Amino acid sequence: MFSLQGTGVGSGIAIGPAYVIQQSVTAAAMRRVEEDQIDQEIARFESALKTTSERLAKTRGDVPDNAPKEIAAFLDAHIMMVDDPTLRDATVEIIQEHRFSAESALIMHRNQLAEIFENMEDEYLRSKKDDVDQVIQQILQQLVFSDDGEQDELGDSLDGCILVAHDLTPADTVHFMGMNMGAFVTNLGSPISHVAILAGSLKIPAVVGLHGAVRHIAHGTTVAVDARTGKVIVEPDEETLKTLYARREEYERHQSELLALKDLDAVTRDGEKVTLLANIELPEDIEHALNSGAVGVGLYRTEYLFMNRVQLPTEDEQFEAYKEVVKSLEWVTIRTLDLGADKQVDGGRKQGNVAINPALGLRAVRFCLRSVDIFRTQLRAIYRASAFGEVQCLIPMLSNLDELTQVTALIDEVKRDLDSENVVYDPTVKIGGMIEVPAAAITADQFAQALDFLSVGTNDLIQYTLAIDRVDDDVNYLYDPLHSSILRLIKNVLDAGRKYDTPVSLCGEMASDSRYTRLLLGMGLRIFSMDPGAIPEVKQIIRQSNVFSTLDYVDKIMACPDSTRRLDWLSHLNVAEIPVLKTAQVQS
Repeated sequence: MFSLQGTGVGSGIAIGPAYVIQQSVTAAAMRRVEEDQIDQEIARFESALKTTSERLAKTRGDVPDNAPKEIAAFLDAHIMMVDDPTLRDATVEIIQEHRFSAESALIMHRNQLAEIFENMEDEYLRSKKDDVDQVIQQILQQLVFSDDGEQDELGDSLDGCILVAHDLTPADTVHFMGMNMGAFVTNLGSPISHVAILAGSLKIPAVVGLHGAVRHIAHGTTVAVDARTGKVIVEPDEETLKTLYARREEYERHQSELLALKDLDAVTRDGEKVTLLANIELPEDIEHALNSGAVGVGLYRTEYLFMNRVQLPTEDEQFEAYKEVVKSLEWVTIRTLDLGADKQVDGGRKQGNVAINPALGLRAVRFCLRSVDIFRTQLRAIYRASAFGEVQCLIPMLSNLDELTQVTALIDEVKRDLDSENVVYDPTVKIGGMIEVPAAAITADQFAQALDFLSVGTNDLIQYTLAIDRVDDDVNYLYDPLHSSILRLIKNVLDAGRKYDTPVSLCGEMASDSRYTRLLLGMGLRIFSMDPGAIPEVKQIIRQSNVFSTLDYVDKIMACPDSTRRLDWLSHLNVAEIPVLKTAQVQS
């Protein structure tokens, strides 16, 4: 028995035989060709592109009606990447200039793209490197393998199996959609990759980013996958199996309890009402948000509309996507574009050079104010969608009021244009700001007076404040949501919101992590925005909590200089007996 550690996604525990797929073309020899073979290599490459595009299109047509809609969206993105002329042109240029074989040229181009993506500080955008790699892997397979079936195919049945692979493409997922597999494990992937989204859609456990999964797990061996811990246990002994089965039974019982909370209010035992909102990326996420009990959307990330495209999305395309979400939920907070100059947003070509440190460069509102045409188009689409429901507009990465002045001036211009065109919209759309830069958190009183609402983005706030990259293995041990500086900044924002009667939400991973729910309640937070799957658990904690009883623990945690002691106090807070007050009798 041995275990491997990755990142858990999806939910639950699965135990079953490993079904290992060896589908990755990890290394083709870097090979040069003769001058008179260059045209032949270009023809081979173009043929592989054509075949890959055709196969993806066929798979897209084979997507079952009951498949999660995300699968079709990912396949569409992969088809666009294969058909993107920049992929073809860059690879052909390498073949011509360096006399490399088609495989070698494509691998060289893949390495160039990988370096660009690795330099991206935004975790969501950096995760798109996996999508690019998947597309290139599929083209490489067409080049390396003959068309006589040498490539590994998924078996006819994965019933109860633990699927183990280097990575899973959207096309792969279509093949096993109807199969009752137990879980999957991949070398690649992150919590925000399409593999993770698939795990959530299928409601099965998965562990991604395991690196050595395919190398260390033999086909047919018994494997246990724990999505909560991110641990994969290979050939567990009897005692371990007994423990895992008991935990799985407890998990399933707990899920049934959470399901019963869907239509109940998020209100504490002492009568404090809490608003639970969903973070979404795709219109297809609406159903998940509704099923989780979300009353609205606290963060609609719009970046997906701009990614992996040959052309920028039109105003009408953005409008239709926003309208679909707005019509389905009580209210929707749409975050404006949070990309940067190091990201590909105009037909696959970068606007400017890759920044040395893009997280501190031209991104989010800074990028939008530099690329006014792109920003204006998005604002028009957002305001047009506001005619179909309650919309709030959220501006990311504000650091000073001068930026806000420029944004509001552009919004006023957009509203005047819509008026002159007799376009219907809601002129009272609320404007809010993401508090994710320490400067904004420190001057939260100024933003609270100037904006309609604030939203604390703890993921970036923690990284900027502690000067670390949480996905960098060398420094991620420093990533600490309980760091005194982080708690003080959050408290400062909450206090400013209360002083000036400006609503404050929190939309980072701290909101999704139920370990922090009571702490945040005691600090004054009343609006949580999170991944839809986390809402039932957080709601249960809220309904079991008494805000007044948390205050003493919150004071101790806030004042404690020692990180270990802060964790101890948090543990005490989360297991403390919470008295039921008379006000509980009136809650729903």
